[in-house]
Amino acid sequence: MPLDALKQLEKVKNLYLADFRMGRMDERRLTAIFDEGIPGEPGPAGTGSSVVDDMLGPVSIIEVRPGSRRFTLRFDEYVSFKITDESQIRPGENETYASLFRENPSAVFLRHVQKDLLSMEDNIALHHYCVVALNHVLEVVTPLPPDVECQVLSADDLKS
Repeated sequence: MPLDALKQLEKVKNLYLADFRMGRMDERRLTAIFDEGIPGEPGPAGTGSSVVDDMLGPVSIIEVRPGSRRFTLRFDEYVSFKITDESQIRPGENETYASLFRENPSAVFLRHVQKDLLSMEDNIALHHYCVVALNHVLEVVTPLPPDVECQVLSADDLKS
C-alpha cells in the first residue's frame, strides 16, 4: 500500500464514493474510487424559509472540484464486502471517526463473515477495512490490504 497515498487518505475530512467496480466472475477484485469533498464559502442555506435559514446560520456546500483528491483503492482478494447508504447507518454509541479509512479487527461484519466461511480451517488472517464517505460506507473483508493511489483532480477530470 503506497504509504504517501494512505497517509493522505487518513487525513481527509470529506469523501464521496464516486465509482465501484468488481472484477470478472472468476476474479475476486474490487476497485473503489473516492473523491475528496472540499467545503465552499459559507452562505445562507437557501431553504426557502428565512426563519429556517436564520436558525441554521451560514452553511458550506461540500463538493468535488478541481484540486480535490481522488483515491483509488484496489482490493485484489476480497472475501466479502458491503456497501451501505450513509443515511441508513446507525452510529455506535462509542464510535468515533478519527479517520474515514480504517482497519477494524473487531468489526461486527468481520465476525459475521468469519462465522460463515467454509474455508476457515485454512487459518488465513482476514482484515476488515472500512471507508466512511458522505454518501456510502464501504466495508471489505480481505486477506490483503488494498493498494491505494492518489491523484489531484483537474477541471478536465470532472467533465463528463
